[in-house]
Amino acid sequence: MNKTSCDVLVVGGGVAGTLAAVAAARNGARTVLIEKESCLGGIGYAGMFQYICGLYLNGEPVPAGTLNSGIVREVVDRLGNASPKKTVRRLGMVFVLPYAREGLRSVLTVLTENERNLSVLLDCSAESVEVEVRSGTIERVMVTQRGSVQGIEPALVVDCSGDGAAASLAGAEFDLAPAEKRQLAGFTLHVKGLTALDEMLAIKVPYYLLQAVKEGALAPPLRFTTFSPGDAPDEGYFKMSVADDASGGREEKVRSQAEALHLYLADAVPAFKNSYIVNTSPRVLEREGKRIRGEYTLTEEDVLAGRKFPDGVVRNSWPVELWDREKGTIYRYLPPGEYYEIPFRCLLVKHFANLITAGRCISVTSGALGSTRVMGTCMSLGEQAGKAAAYRVRNGAYPGDMKQFSGQDR
Repeated sequence: MNKTSCDVLVVGGGVAGTLAAVAAARNGARTVLIEKESCLGGIGYAGMFQYICGLYLNGEPVPAGTLNSGIVREVVDRLGNASPKKTVRRLGMVFVLPYAREGLRSVLTVLTENERNLSVLLDCSAESVEVEVRSGTIERVMVTQRGSVQGIEPALVVDCSGDGAAASLAGAEFDLAPAEKRQLAGFTLHVKGLTALDEMLAIKVPYYLLQAVKEGALAPPLRFTTFSPGDAPDEGYFKMSVADDASGGREEKVRSQAEALHLYLADAVPAFKNSYIVNTSPRVLEREGKRIRGEYTLTEEDVLAGRKFPDGVVRNSWPVELWDREKGTIYRYLPPGEYYEIPFRCLLVKHFANLITAGRCISVTSGALGSTRVMGTCMSLGEQAGKAAAYRVRNGAYPGDMKQFSGQDR
């Protein structure tokens, strides 16, 4: 078995993990980033999303810049250079940034390749974690990469896996909503061959799918499916809603449901008559999973009240967005022009000396997760986690004033 050591080990190469690793490396830490897939980007790439949410303050004219400063602005600038026509746009009451998934993967890859203190291991996943229980110190993380096993001995671990993979293996406490109360998961279909594409399709699709559900032709959650056009005039994306299935075999069932949904619309709506599926999400994409317990748990009330904290390190203006099993998508908005802060204590894992989280698995309630889990916010959470990790390795403790250390524009 091979062994290696590093200052900071980042688990998960989505947007949170990539920015955490880059931030740690830029701050002088010998950093290793492991990602279970064959490329960086996480669900921001695999989910075939069209917009990055959580970047901007809402309720004002088109924002001049991102709500959080730092590497996130570098990512936005690089995406803009790669796709100049994809600029900030308003969707309802919020602002979002359109992006190309291949552009995101390219930007994240370039960011990591430019850091001499950073090593990236793709197709690599954490299998077990060895912990010195009395001190709460992670001593070794066993990982597998393409059949090869090695031990990584980090000074500090940042779990950006989305589902709290490393923290769970280490025995960290977590909260997880019961399956029957968990938010609907997602699954994306990319279709081409559309004709007579018009703005009304976004309204027609939910209408026809509701009729299909009433007829018993499609599963009930599919009535919450949304449709949006793509960049080409003949393409579009279906964002399906998926419920947990205790009977098992969910992936196969969802793919079968996706095909049934497309066939139904091809028969019912002329625009889809000659369309065909060119791509899908590689798997069902969870919106809600394990939330690792931290020194503070952010609540929905904190979010909607626009609460600020002495150790607030990330700002967010995104509404509480809940994908309810009975009602579909529910939005609860902050007052126009307002934002809340996520305290660093939400990243500090209880009872562990050298483990922090960033991204979807931080310490929040189920309601607050509906706001904190979006990509733009996860980028900034990752950056702050990486900076703090490098500082602790170098100085033996986290900064005394985390708010000032975060470096946000004031």
